[in-house]
Amino acid sequence: MKEPVDHILRPLLPWRSADAAITECGYNTSKVKTMTREEYFQRVRDMGQQRAALFTCMTCADTARRWGTWDDDPGRALDREISWECGGPYWHNRNDRGFRLRDELLAIAALIESHREEFDALVSAGGQKREWLQKKAEREERMRRAKPERL
Repeated sequence: MKEPVDHILRPLLPWRSADAAITECGYNTSKVKTMTREEYFQRVRDMGQQRAALFTCMTCADTARRWGTWDDDPGRALDREISWECGGPYWHNRNDRGFRLRDELLAIAALIESHREEFDALVSAGGQKREWLQKKAEREERMRRAKPERL
């Protein structure tokens, strides 16, 4: 008899609490044995892809490799949640996965409206930081090009 495989925890959006946790394949985390994405990727490094596949849900593994986290790219993380809740571009009017993201987005919009100045300042600061980092990288590149390499 085959042993149950480990499932991989799906990364949470930053505003979600741990009680909303599900696996990469969609199971409730209280019903299956789980591991973090980091633990899974370490397992692959330690055991190799094929051996790790013997002990890990392949749907979870494929999904973890395919999707990043909020820290990797917030836009892609939201894209993933939208696809999950709405069923992606080919499934319309899906409601079997609830309306949690929709409710969260409406709450975020209400919070932004209540704190418009603070929101605008944070967005502006992000743009300024990105510009500064780009100028810094360009300056370092000019310095590197101007400095002759030693042999």
